[in-house]
Amino acid sequence: MSFVCNENIQIAYEKSDEVMNNIQYEPDKAVDSTAVIEYVKEHYCPKIELYTRSFAGLQYASASYDDCGAMMRVNNQGETLSATIVLNSDMPAAFQRYALMQQIGHLITLPPDVRLNPDNYNVSKHIYYDLSQITEEDLENNYYLMREQVANIFALRVLMPNRQFYQKMRQLGSVSAVAQFFGLTEDAVISRMMIGA
Repeated sequence: MSFVCNENIQIAYEKSDEVMNNIQYEPDKAVDSTAVIEYVKEHYCPKIELYTRSFAGLQYASASYDDCGAMMRVNNQGETLSATIVLNSDMPAAFQRYALMQQIGHLITLPPDVRLNPDNYNVSKHIYYDLSQITEEDLENNYYLMREQVANIFALRVLMPNRQFYQKMRQLGSVSAVAQFFGLTEDAVISRMMIGA
C-alpha cells in the first residue's frame, strides 16, 4: 500500500519544516520536546499547560478513554490562543512522547477559521502509526481522520527530523535501535519511513 499525501496533508510538512528549521537540536540526541513547545508558545500559542493523569475509567457515553494517548482543550475564541494538554500517564513513555507532539501538531496546524469550544476536551482516540491504513478516499470523506493524519505526520517529522532520521537508520541499522534512540515505538519509526523526506 502506498502512503496517502494529498494537498490537505501538505500543511503537516510545511509546519514541521518550519519548527525544525527554527529550533536547536543535537545530531546525537533525540529532539527535546521542550524546545518544540517553546517555539510554538512564542509563535502560535502563548499559553500551553501540560499535565499527565490516568485515563483509567474515563468514559464518554459508552466509549472508554483508557487507550487514548492524550486530550487537549483549546481556547481560540478570544485574541490569545491557549491550550491545555493532558497526557495519559497509563501509557508507556514512548507513547506519551508521541502523543504530546501529536497534540502540538493539532495545535500548530489548526485552521484559523475553526472555532473550538474552550470548555470541551478533544480526545485523540485514533493515533494511527501505520499511515498506509488510511486511503485518500478516507481522508476526503472524514475531516476528523484527515486532521489526525496531519497531526501524526507533524509529530513523526518533528520527533525524527529528516537528516537525523536517515543518518540513524544507516548508523544503527535496525528499527528497534532507531526507536530506542528517538524514544519512540517501532511502529512510529516504520511510519516515519513511509512519509519520506
